[in-house]
Amino acid sequence: MASKSSIEKDRSIIRELVQDPRQTNVALAAKVGLSEGSVRRRMERLIADGQLQFAAIPSAAFMGRPVHTLFEIQSAPGSTDQLIDKLAGMPEIAYVYHVTGQFDVIAVGYFASSNAMRRFWTERLGHLDGVMESRSVMVLRVAKRAHEWARDIAVTGDEESARDASSDPGAPGSEV
Repeated sequence: MASKSSIEKDRSIIRELVQDPRQTNVALAAKVGLSEGSVRRRMERLIADGQLQFAAIPSAAFMGRPVHTLFEIQSAPGSTDQLIDKLAGMPEIAYVYHVTGQFDVIAVGYFASSNAMRRFWTERLGHLDGVMESRSVMVLRVAKRAHEWARDIAVTGDEESARDASSDPGAPGSEV
């Protein structure tokens, strides 16, 4: 397990990257007080360990898929894992969550039209083995995107949450 000091250095790098992911390692090193080589090695390790990812995140609407829908799915006993795998392999589905509560799975999809969403829901999702019940919720407006939470933490330095996460690395929300 890395020391608290080492974890905090990694988090300071990530906070800076969240603010400006296109900055050079030299600029980043100057901001976090490390050498360029140290920043480069830390970033390589963070990427290899799955703690940091780089991605271009386009607007789904701009990319031709303006209909944003959440599917709440109750799976048949013993079929949740297989159902999650099937959903994760579908190009229309962007996120798949195994959840607690009335439903076992929540899947988030993006579609070209409400008719395309309806066809997906009735003709594909409804026929998957293991689906006992499903509901759809069409998103009317997105007030905040998933990746934007990191900007808030980078700006506010949410140290209480960081301490909670580091004390229980397996806790939900503890991944960086």
